[in-house]
Amino acid sequence: MPMTGVIHHTQKGGKIRRELDNKVAYASFESASDFRKHKEKVIASVYNTDEIVLRVKNGDGANWIQKDNSCECICVLDKFHRNKKITECVSDKNLAENLRELLLENRFDEILECIEAYANSVENEREKAKLQDLYSYYLENKEALAGYYDRGIKIPPTREPGVIHHARLGSMEGNVFTIIGNRMKGRRACWSVAGGNKLAALLCKHYSVSHSGEAGSFAVDCNTNAPLSAAKAPKTDGKGYVTRNISIPSGLKWLKQLSICKPFSDLNF
Repeated sequence: MPMTGVIHHTQKGGKIRRELDNKVAYASFESASDFRKHKEKVIASVYNTDEIVLRVKNGDGANWIQKDNSCECICVLDKFHRNKKITECVSDKNLAENLRELLLENRFDEILECIEAYANSVENEREKAKLQDLYSYYLENKEALAGYYDRGIKIPPTREPGVIHHARLGSMEGNVFTIIGNRMKGRRACWSVAGGNKLAALLCKHYSVSHSGEAGSFAVDCNTNAPLSAAKAPKTDGKGYVTRNISIPSGLKWLKQLSICKPFSDLNF
């Protein structure tokens, strides 16, 4: 989900509403290599990539994201996942609080030493394994633990300084839910690869906004001729099914009750 910053809108009462500037979303069910290629095409369709001075990549630590060499950028470990890992792996509340303080102060060598020392001191094998997992996670992503604004690098101004501000990347998880998760996850939802890709493409197109304020115009691989509403759907679809009328003896009340939950023709004896 590329974007070029965040716009602050002042509402009644002085409350600030934040809106991502020039947000573009892309999501799909495909291999990592194909995803990278298609993601770059989407970015190039919206942004003038030759004029990009600084590019920051925010990820959850997965190798296919963090070790993506398809573009030159600064890699940052998403703070939500960075902090969540402590909650998942550390049962000692005092230790967890100390680790969070070390993270906030960018004392990454000390946090690794602290985790390693504590892991070597505990006797519970399950707790030890979790601490070792935390240590490996932070060690593998050590260069990405600090925010891009804490690295002493020159950060170019936004395209409209004073109006568009530099983003802190904390909006990623919220947008994952808004764009994809809210519609496609939960409620026992299940998607074929083809169906999931088409819905994901439509959702990304709907939530992508260019700097002109209009929906993103990049192409999506989606059959727009397919019916998108119940009113336009065909009355029949597929090959249909065969129905059977089966009478149930009056003495078998339990069988009648069972047939209410499931068609009798679907039962196997």
